[in-house]
Amino acid sequence: MNEKLKQFQQLLKKEKLQAFCVLENDTIRYLTDFFFYSPDDAYLLVTQSKVYCFTKKMYFADVKRKAPYLTLVESLDIKDVCKKTSKLKNKAFDPTLAPYIQGTALFKAGFKTMPNFLELAQEVKTESELKIIAKACHISASAFDLFKGQLKTGMSEKEGAALLESIMQKLGGQGLSFETILAFGENTANPHHVSSDRKLKQNEPVLVDFGCKVKGYCSDITRSWWFGSKVSKKWQELYDLIKDTHDYAATLAKDNILAKTLDTAARDFMDKAGSYSEAFIHSLGHGLGLKIHQKPFLSPKSLDLLKTNSVFTIEPGLYYDGKFGIRYEDTYVLTPKGAKILTK
Repeated sequence: MNEKLKQFQQLLKKEKLQAFCVLENDTIRYLTDFFFYSPDDAYLLVTQSKVYCFTKKMYFADVKRKAPYLTLVESLDIKDVCKKTSKLKNKAFDPTLAPYIQGTALFKAGFKTMPNFLELAQEVKTESELKIIAKACHISASAFDLFKGQLKTGMSEKEGAALLESIMQKLGGQGLSFETILAFGENTANPHHVSSDRKLKQNEPVLVDFGCKVKGYCSDITRSWWFGSKVSKKWQELYDLIKDTHDYAATLAKDNILAKTLDTAARDFMDKAGSYSEAFIHSLGHGLGLKIHQKPFLSPKSLDLLKTNSVFTIEPGLYYDGKFGIRYEDTYVLTPKGAKILTK
């Protein structure tokens, strides 16, 4: 049995669940460390002592080699999952990650709905997961150092983004966490700008938000800087504020603190320097793993708790339409001693 399945079974015991059915491909991959090529090629039934994998015969040999702890069942009929659990009373599934037909069948068979339960399971990372995420973060941070030195006037946002992505790939990145955001000048004021043909000029701001994957796990990093020697005093003032806010918020992270506490503290910190938080138009950060956005969410209304070995971003930003925007983001892991930066 791998570490993640053991951890999930402990969660079942804690919640007094006899079984949980997993129908979503990414979560099955997360729990089993096995990749099924199509989203409807497997179901997973996890009990407190066993893990059944309902799948096609074509996968059997490969699963036995790579995930021998799974008990294989040659079927993709959801009725067979229901039969296997017919004598169990306390069983559940996540309706937000279930196709309609399969979800309806499970509900009729007595499975209760537990939305977002699987996200809770993925929030705390295992040691092996942390090593993979740390590697992805190291590749991204190293790629930025190389990229920044190669960015030149006349280069378009699209060309710059492609350059950064190629550097990450050469350093060992195995795909992108999300589409790279590279923005020049006034485009930096759009938090979700799509890289365009806009060309880089001397003496203007640059913002890049990017990340690579390693073994399916994401990294996330944002950097803002002034391109050229004639730095705008206002831009520099706000950049320093953003960086100080970022660093301050990171010092507050500890086990079992409400995630929204960090978001509120970051906004209050900004407002001590002036009424700046009204230009901070997104949340402070988010968890990440196999997905680029997952629990814990560091937002104003979040009730998520930060937990030791959870991985999350801290990314304060200020945006002034038609002028510029500044964001500074790092990925962190929460340790018993506080937040440890992964994107050095």
